[in-house]
Amino acid sequence: MRLIELRSNKKSFRTIPFNRTGISLIVGKKHQTNETLVNRKNTYNSVGKSLSIALVHFCLGSNPNLEFEEKLNDWEFTLEFEIGEKKFIATRKCKEQNKVFLNEKEYSLQDYKDYLESKVFKLPEPIKFLKFRSLISRFIRPNKFGYNSYYKFINKEQDYPQLLNNAFLLGLDPYLVQRKAELKDEIDDIDKRRKGIENDEIMKSFFEEGEDIEIDIYDLKQNIELLENRLKGFQVAEDYHEIVEEADHLKRQIQEYENRAERIKRAIYNIDQSLEIQPDVSRTKIENFYKQARLELPEMVIKRLDEVQSFNEKLTDNRGRRLFKEKQSFEKELHDISEIIRTLGRKKDEKLGYLNTKGALDEFTNMNDQLRSFKLRLEKLEQYKNLINEFKNKQEEFTKEFSDENIKTNNYLNDQSDLIRKNIKLFKFFADQFYGKKRAGIEIHNNDGKNKNRFDIKAKIDDDKGDGVNYIKIFCYDWTMLKGQNNHTVKFLFHDGRLLSEIDPRQVATLFEIAHKQTQEFNLQYIISANENVLEATKQYLGEEKYSEIIEENTVLELTDESEAHKLLGVQVELDYDKE
Repeated sequence: MRLIELRSNKKSFRTIPFNRTGISLIVGKKHQTNETLVNRKNTYNSVGKSLSIALVHFCLGSNPNLEFEEKLNDWEFTLEFEIGEKKFIATRKCKEQNKVFLNEKEYSLQDYKDYLESKVFKLPEPIKFLKFRSLISRFIRPNKFGYNSYYKFINKEQDYPQLLNNAFLLGLDPYLVQRKAELKDEIDDIDKRRKGIENDEIMKSFFEEGEDIEIDIYDLKQNIELLENRLKGFQVAEDYHEIVEEADHLKRQIQEYENRAERIKRAIYNIDQSLEIQPDVSRTKIENFYKQARLELPEMVIKRLDEVQSFNEKLTDNRGRRLFKEKQSFEKELHDISEIIRTLGRKKDEKLGYLNTKGALDEFTNMNDQLRSFKLRLEKLEQYKNLINEFKNKQEEFTKEFSDENIKTNNYLNDQSDLIRKNIKLFKFFADQFYGKKRAGIEIHNNDGKNKNRFDIKAKIDDDKGDGVNYIKIFCYDWTMLKGQNNHTVKFLFHDGRLLSEIDPRQVATLFEIAHKQTQEFNLQYIISANENVLEATKQYLGEEKYSEIIEENTVLELTDESEAHKLLGVQVELDYDKE
């Protein structure tokens, strides 16, 4: 795949014709006037150099861009490119970004990307995260984030897809990378489910109390069985509460009658005690008392004693008859009360007997609620028990397969020693042009840690400190993937001018010499935007002739800040395009 031309339906747009082979330079120039000579703060920014990259990505199926839809609504952009010997013309409208016209045939955005993927990249079977968009971004870094590290191309791309895409373009087996990630995901999923159960409100108390799961399961099953048996024989009495109230009323009546009976019994007891009591002093005792005192009772006194004794005997007799009558009355009342108590007792027993065979609706509901609670807790505990068992088994399986995959990867890397040497050789070849014979290359090792990373891939240049070296590593790494032609048919690299920002002029000159020679010798494309001052600084190292041959003759578009017409869009539009 190589780029031929980027154009638009708007006449103001500055069409970019790319050289089919060799370098294609998009140069940002500062318009020199008396004002700009005085105002040194003017820069080369905002003329459209980086926008050209965003527009190429747009034509190659990047995510819908809201900025384009809102501010370039009636614009459409066309990218002409080749794959093999076949030419393609892709047009995408800013107001209808979910479809693309390819050689005048309409495709949905997804179908368009799938088609390009099948034509450009060699994927025997689909792999999640290994897609056209992620792969093509390795040859045209989408935005400024892609220039922070040689290894990182897409903003917010996770470690696993990052490794997967980079390994694939270095010729490594992506299925080894995929399998290790799957194994880690499987064990993480089980662990996540286990933690989810442990954090469940129902289960928290179980873990806090440190109970034995088998004992708790057994107890729950017993309680469930008991409750189910009770519910089977449970009959709901609609008048349950009324019967309870009646039984309670009977109980209170019985208690009242029993209290009355107890008072009557005490009264009868007191009468019995009274009937047994006799006068303390008899007539005989009085006479004896006077005899002992040798006193003769007068006739009158004797007569009075006879009267007193007669009165006392009569009084005692009357009291006994009265007490006896009272006792009889109390005994009858006690008998009647006892009958009432027996009658009330039978009624109470009937009520309680009825209640013993039936229950209240709320009791029935409470029992069912408790049963459901027990069953839910049992279900959670059994789930947890099964999950723990599965987790232990998976851990064993994971450990075994993980070990098998490590051995498999070690053997694979040993068998692929030629591929590893090839990547080292390519990277070192480019690095040597900048740093001489310093130790450099791409190290590829098996990562045997319990993570998703199948390979550790590191590009190294001795003394690789400083921003300048970082950008050189980006250049060398990207050229290694391009020239290696592993699993792809991409024939171009497109770099933003920020790649050159921290590299000294001598190394920038070397960079262009390498690109010029490699593209000519191997029929490749190298597209790069650059500011005029950066290019002019290389002239002393390239010399007039080489500068003309490499830089001037390969400049395909000049953009200046002279006016809006001299910028890429040709009109004034503020765009936040630096995102997909």
